[in-house]
Amino acid sequence: HFQVTAARFSGKTSITALKGSQKSFPNKENCLFLPSARGFPASRLLVNPPVSRRAMATQTESAPTASGKPKEKKSQEEIYTEFQQLRNQQRNLVNNLHTIEMDLREHRTVIDTLKTVDADRKCFRLIGGVLVEQTVGAILPQLEVNHSQLEKLVDEGKEQISKKGIEINAYKDEHNISVRGQEPAPAAASSEKDAGDDKASVVNETMLELQLTSGESESFFHLTVTGQLESAHFPMGPDGDGLFCRYDIVAGPDWELMSGLSSAVTQSARTDSDYRTVVFNMPIEFTMKSTNPYGWPQIIFSLYGANMWNVETNRGYARVFCPLSGTDAERVLRAPLFIPKYANACSALMSWITGVNPEMRDPKIMSDGSKHKGLSSETYGELVVRLQTISRGSSRMALDWGQTMVDDKF
Repeated sequence: HFQVTAARFSGKTSITALKGSQKSFPNKENCLFLPSARGFPASRLLVNPPVSRRAMATQTESAPTASGKPKEKKSQEEIYTEFQQLRNQQRNLVNNLHTIEMDLREHRTVIDTLKTVDADRKCFRLIGGVLVEQTVGAILPQLEVNHSQLEKLVDEGKEQISKKGIEINAYKDEHNISVRGQEPAPAAASSEKDAGDDKASVVNETMLELQLTSGESESFFHLTVTGQLESAHFPMGPDGDGLFCRYDIVAGPDWELMSGLSSAVTQSARTDSDYRTVVFNMPIEFTMKSTNPYGWPQIIFSLYGANMWNVETNRGYARVFCPLSGTDAERVLRAPLFIPKYANACSALMSWITGVNPEMRDPKIMSDGSKHKGLSSETYGELVVRLQTISRGSSRMALDWGQTMVDDKF
């Protein structure tokens, strides 16, 4: 009456000495140890005895208790939190997709432009924050490879967004969630509509209504900044030649960059007719969102140029706050440039001989006044920046910028 499968052991020790003691074998409830016969090594026998219906019923009833406690019902707050997390994940995927699509369009524009240029013509490419001189023939294949990879990333991003949408819809159906501002699906037939009217009162009692369409716009506001880094002005002319500037956007922990570049580098420029002014005309455009004005966005500028030994060194740092929203006029901001200096005389003398100024490891520390206390510096020149800001959703959060006049002061 037993289905027996014998598996020989490599050893020949008799199991009679074990006296029926159970060792640590997998599925030891169905293992039976028998004494060895003459000349036959000990064997482990897997026995599958027939299970009665009463035992099967007992195992079925005891299964839920052995697995753990029954699943508790979620509260409305927990359902709301999980649903908001799913929505935020989908929103982040959409933002990432927009960023990749922007890079894809830039690659397409550059590729179309370079195809009309001679392959031997020199061009510059920014690699790791460093401008590298290459030829069009060497850069074009690399850009085409990057373009194809970006296209694959766009397809994968769209697929992830669709999957996340299916997951959100399934979660809504599972917990009977209705979103205000979104119309429910139409009924299949008029008979089903009549049946639904009878159950409307019961459903409305258990329905969790989430004001996501209006609540999302009330939870944060958008700030769009447009303008340009116009020029750098030096009263006695710049100390070096071939100046270029890099800007970095710094904001508080509650701010998130929605579109645009957080960092960019201008072209190399030099003085022409007016020896005091170096023109950049570098466009600046980005959009950020936040739940509060704390940590208002700042733009940190780092100016670099070559000295008399043709060695690249910094020519000053500057920072500006993004202007408050409240007027459609473009504001002119003049940010003074300051150059760090060594505190001891020996290092200052070496810096004067070599023409190399000390540089900041992270210029973003200028956004926090407590991080650059005691810094020795001197001011020479200024940057001219034109910026315009537009806010959206601030009125719902009762934010009044109080700006009605154009202020050209820094």
